[in-house]
Amino acid sequence: MIKEHEFEKLLESAYQHIENELGLRHIRPSLASEFQNLQKAHDAVHESMTLAPLLISLPSGQEPAWEAKSAFLTYHWEAFHHAHRSLYEALCAYYNVAFVLLRVTFELLLKGAFWECLSHKRFREKSQVLDNNKAGKKIKNWLEEIFKQTPKVKGEFERVSASIYDTVSPKLEDQDFRPSLKTIVRQLDCWGIFNSIPNAEGWVYLDLYGKLSADVHITPESIDIGRRLARNSSDLFEHVLLPDTLREYARLLQRTMDLAIVIELNIMDDLIGQYEETKLNLTERLDMLEQLELEYSFKRAKELLGLVA
Repeated sequence: MIKEHEFEKLLESAYQHIENELGLRHIRPSLASEFQNLQKAHDAVHESMTLAPLLISLPSGQEPAWEAKSAFLTYHWEAFHHAHRSLYEALCAYYNVAFVLLRVTFELLLKGAFWECLSHKRFREKSQVLDNNKAGKKIKNWLEEIFKQTPKVKGEFERVSASIYDTVSPKLEDQDFRPSLKTIVRQLDCWGIFNSIPNAEGWVYLDLYGKLSADVHITPESIDIGRRLARNSSDLFEHVLLPDTLREYARLLQRTMDLAIVIELNIMDDLIGQYEETKLNLTERLDMLEQLELEYSFKRAKELLGLVA
């Protein structure tokens, strides 16, 4: 049996070993290398999380808004933590991992928005992209059968949008019921979830998603050793700071958070249009959106507040 003092020594040794493997020593030089860009990207992650509760904070006596937007907010919460973890990996010079987690963040935001919209009748009735897609038609037809069999489910979706997951989760194991991300992007665009982003399908899917997908595809130049080889690094098997990669990462993180907030605003646009308290909360965040250079978020916020001619 290990004695207490021996255990403490083993624990300290294990901690030091893990701390070294995590690459924590790279955090300070990474911050020094790209401080302003990283600070803006980091603060944008927090702005996305800060804004959500402000937009669902309704006057006392009103029905809680969280439940009605819970399908999106469930994924939104997860996206916040993935974005944070992604940033930490980048700071520790594990760039491939950072980009992969950032793509997961991107997909969480889009899929949360997709299921949020699909849980509400006003969106289901205007889903022509899904109507012309094999998987989209299957999921819509299947939902209609559920509504016929159990009519109260439709009302439950409206009140608590996350309840859609109880219904669809078993079917999502079947690939035939999973629309592609490209289909989801096109449908979200038609629903107005990317409002304020010009040429949204190109910007969201072809540009941003295309860049984030490179690391998932594991091409030689996208893995960390490949990046170091391309830069003639002296030690291919040592995680070292790559300033240009870190700069690219910070830019993509900020763009992903700009998209996140645009989605957030468009998911919550009915609340912004209905409640003065929600408008006031959004108004108070305008300066921060501008300071963080979240171009499309700032533009959309002003549009929703009636500040754009």
